[in-house]
Amino acid sequence: MAEESNEQLLPKVVGTVRAAAALAAQDVDFYRSLDKGVAKSLDKTSNELVSMINSTLLCIDQNSRLLEGGKEKLEDSRKDFSNLMDNLFEKSDRSLDILRGRAPDRKGAALMYLDDAARSDMIPAKRILKPQVRFQRPIDNTETHPFKPLLENKPHALRPLSDCVRLVQADEDIPEHYPQPYEYEIENQEYNESILKIAEPIPSKPWDGSEPVWVDNKESLDSMLQDLKKSTEIAVDLEHHDYRSYYGIVCLMQVSTRQTDYLVDTLALRDDLVVLNEVFANPLIVKVFHGAFMDIIWLQRDLGLYIVSLFDTYHASRALGFPRHSLAYLLETFASFKTSKKYQLADWRVRPLSKAMSAYARADTHFLLNIYDQLRNKLIIENKLAGVLAESRNVAKRSFQYSKYRPKVPNSSVYSPVDRADGWKVLMNQYNIPLEKEILVKNLYEWRDTIARRDDESPRYVMPNQLLAYLVDYTPLDPTGVISVSPTVTDHVRTNAKALANLIVKSLQQIADAGSDIKVESVQHKDQHDLSQVLTVGQIESQVSQFHDLSKAFKGLSQGTNSSNSSSSIIFGNILHAPCGFVGYGRSLKKPVTDKQIEKRKLELSEALEFIDAETATTIQEEDRGSELTHEPADDKKVSENDESKKEEAKETEPEEDKNEIITLKKVKDRGKKSKRSNESEPEEPIDYKKSKKILETEKKSKSTKKRAFDPYAASNDAGNAPKPKKKRRMARGKSASFKR
Repeated sequence: MAEESNEQLLPKVVGTVRAAAALAAQDVDFYRSLDKGVAKSLDKTSNELVSMINSTLLCIDQNSRLLEGGKEKLEDSRKDFSNLMDNLFEKSDRSLDILRGRAPDRKGAALMYLDDAARSDMIPAKRILKPQVRFQRPIDNTETHPFKPLLENKPHALRPLSDCVRLVQADEDIPEHYPQPYEYEIENQEYNESILKIAEPIPSKPWDGSEPVWVDNKESLDSMLQDLKKSTEIAVDLEHHDYRSYYGIVCLMQVSTRQTDYLVDTLALRDDLVVLNEVFANPLIVKVFHGAFMDIIWLQRDLGLYIVSLFDTYHASRALGFPRHSLAYLLETFASFKTSKKYQLADWRVRPLSKAMSAYARADTHFLLNIYDQLRNKLIIENKLAGVLAESRNVAKRSFQYSKYRPKVPNSSVYSPVDRADGWKVLMNQYNIPLEKEILVKNLYEWRDTIARRDDESPRYVMPNQLLAYLVDYTPLDPTGVISVSPTVTDHVRTNAKALANLIVKSLQQIADAGSDIKVESVQHKDQHDLSQVLTVGQIESQVSQFHDLSKAFKGLSQGTNSSNSSSSIIFGNILHAPCGFVGYGRSLKKPVTDKQIEKRKLELSEALEFIDAETATTIQEEDRGSELTHEPADDKKVSENDESKKEEAKETEPEEDKNEIITLKKVKDRGKKSKRSNESEPEEPIDYKKSKKILETEKKSKSTKKRAFDPYAASNDAGNAPKPKKKRRMARGKSASFKR
């Protein structure tokens, strides 16, 4: 019966999916607006579907959140519905594995889901009062000095605090900084002996049998501290927020012992939690974290806390070769607990926490000590515990430093919020911004960073990268244009629209000035090679020697038959053979060269070059037409009268030069065509247009070459002359045209 039901159900499901896909491809809203009947039918069908979905959900779980009808409400509920369906599919897969005997060995424990214990789905408010305004110690984002540890005393110290708060002077690659105050203790303090022994794992307290303890005042903090001092191992985790803060703030701390789970409000107790160093710096108490890479930084930056005797389960999972190294994998594998990622990026500043958020935070540490017991035993058996403890020590020694004072050479033991000073170049590569707009990108990037530091906001909250790219692309020059550049404009951009418009105008002016400077530099660079520049005697000697070498090199080429050699002779002919230009200077280098003589020599050379350009253009055109070139003197008609007068003045100081030597032409072999130059002296015969062919007169074609026209009314025996239509390829049955190859 089940197989028959499946055979009947599957075609209907497939048909429904196909119909839905075809409907989604159409513009349903367009037809809805045209016909009220269509709109009414769609609303009716939508309500029926919502009712069926809600009935199905209620059959599965009475506490399920029901969907509401209407297009807008359905779209808002799509994400919630997809999350619910994913959860149901996971449960179905798990149940099928159990029935088929494929479920992993969990010692008989059923997999518990976080959502089973926390059904509240509270969405935190988007606009809340920033907790920074209530901090006793104000936020300092100026970076006018290196980060100084917040310690006032140093419990469990091997070196006194006075030796750890001295400013270390700048070195070659390391700016001035304060050292990590517990670095020596982390390296030299020994772990508790219990971590070196294999012991039976202590099971965690039942999840449903207890509630976390909320700690938000000094009395509850003192009570928690006394309880922690009695423990030999504790589990710790943090929840961080960095969207409405420049560096970020720690919003919640989860601490679990074998008996109790604590949720510490680090916003309310920000300046009082330094007393926890009595436990966190105690080497006899093992602190179990998962992925403490950033937790170590946040603890010392905001709370002044340091960890000695750290055990990082992340490095333990890597050493044991697990396929995944996330906390969710460890919880599911070793604690039979399925957590949720729904609140991983939630706004943890909201108070009070919802029941679901509290459950999510508590789950991160509630089972961690039991997982630590199991991992420790495996590491000891495989002789990998020492390596994991060494990696954990390296993580605990990490220190926070402002971006301005980060090491010049990247160092994994020092963390800075900004990895590089030229962050705008990353944006330019990411959004493919032209290099010419780098000044504009840099100015907007620095303005955003300044405002973010001043208001203690993240730069992406002040101006998202996409919005910055819009401003660079459209370059609005007035406040209205700044506000209209994108449909989503932040409050900071809207309130500073005038300042941003002025900044863009100023940046564009800087770009224009930089561009004009580049042009001036290029012109100046070009002028250095201009013939009108004054040359020194040393430069003249160098040029003369270079041209003599070129003359020897091209002497043989000028007598060749190759066309490329011919062009070389045309271009370099007068420079290499004529006794003018720089060669003239070479004969008189022993005598002092006056400015007047230099000007005259340069004038002669410039005239010769102009003449070469004109002759070269004419000669190349004639070679393309297949004409033959012969030796002939330069045409004096191509030289202007002004040039002739200047040459006469030049003759007063220089011996007369042969015009035939100004340019040397090379003979080209006869290609069977007469040279146009050789026939220029012969009188041309006048054209008789009466005897010439008429252009508009068409030639009669012979009957044999004439193509027979198709006559549709011809006899059936002539139907063979008709053009045959192409056969269309038949489509396979059951396939649409989109599958055609």
